[in-house]
Amino acid sequence: MSQTELALDDIRVLDLTHFVNGPYATMLLGYMGADVIKVESPPWGDGIRAVYRRGEQPYGMAFALMNSNKRSITLNLKSDEGRELFKRMVAKADVVVENYAAGTMDKMQLGYGVLKELNPRLIYATSTGYGQSGPNRNLPAFDPIMQATTGIMALTGEASGPPLKAGVIMVDVLGAAHLLSGILAAIRMRDRTGKGRMVEISMQEAALPTLVMHMGSYYGMGLRQLRDGNRSSGGVITPANSYPASDGWVMILAADNVRWRKLCALMGQPELGTDPRFSKLALRSQNRNEVDRIIGEWTRTKTRQDLMDTLAAADVLCGIVKELPEVISDPHLAERGAVTEIDHPHLGRMPLFTSALRFDGKANVPRSPSPALGADNDSVYGAELGLSAAEIADLRSRKVI
Repeated sequence: MSQTELALDDIRVLDLTHFVNGPYATMLLGYMGADVIKVESPPWGDGIRAVYRRGEQPYGMAFALMNSNKRSITLNLKSDEGRELFKRMVAKADVVVENYAAGTMDKMQLGYGVLKELNPRLIYATSTGYGQSGPNRNLPAFDPIMQATTGIMALTGEASGPPLKAGVIMVDVLGAAHLLSGILAAIRMRDRTGKGRMVEISMQEAALPTLVMHMGSYYGMGLRQLRDGNRSSGGVITPANSYPASDGWVMILAADNVRWRKLCALMGQPELGTDPRFSKLALRSQNRNEVDRIIGEWTRTKTRQDLMDTLAAADVLCGIVKELPEVISDPHLAERGAVTEIDHPHLGRMPLFTSALRFDGKANVPRSPSPALGADNDSVYGAELGLSAAEIADLRSRKVI
């Protein structure tokens, strides 16, 4: 897809975000063509640069996965000169995105109230754990904390075990998707009105829709034991569980009566489809331990791929429980361009997931790899803000940039 076909190729974004929640949203803006300038504090920049970093690397792969399609500058926003330089950039920007703790930008005199006076067309987007208002607004928030406070942890794990967090940073990514959608809506509104606006999301609130099934079982059916491993709450949907194969695990969903009978036939036990213990969903729920035992005895005699092929051919829902390397090398994802490999200038050959958003069926291609810290100081401060080489060197020596 050429640059001229990208939806946001006339949009400039000042990206003050760090770690995952904000950077993923701004990376997606970059995939849509926006000019994203990542503004990082000297001397270390975004804290995720140091995460999972090998000693010889300037930054780790986690940073690289979240920051394609961006330029990087360093700027000390706690200094008067740094704030003035930022304001000069704001005057020419379309979007400012930040995910500092609530009130941080106001303390630096760079909140929305100040910036919109400099640029009435500015879209100011902010993401925090609990939002800009309410009694918890100042509490610190990272993904595991958000999983705890949204009920996700209480709903994850075995019934007899402790609550568990999801293995991935799901709330950060959910929050990023909500932040992106708000920014896009604000751009659309500005196209119609000529005025910018503030976009705010709370990561906690962004995660609440994930509770939909559990809320249905708790409030709709009065069930109270909601943590039940890979099963549905209270086993209402049965069978729905992970089952052992000879070489790993598979997830099988065959809860409706039609698929249950198909599964029974595939297992060579068609009589179970009409067995009084299992013939209806409510009965299977009551006898879910026996259902799982029967299925597990069958699945453990076959490989994951054999199960996948057999069940999919019969329209019984099944998925191989894949390990990380299997996901990254998945030929389906590779053919769609969802996961690719790049030769990164600082990290060498590395896998990279692209944007799930596609237009006219075209896969996204990263336009540039993640940048080194401050790699674009000269071009942004020099060519775009008009500072001389001597002025840039002076700012660098005084740690303004």
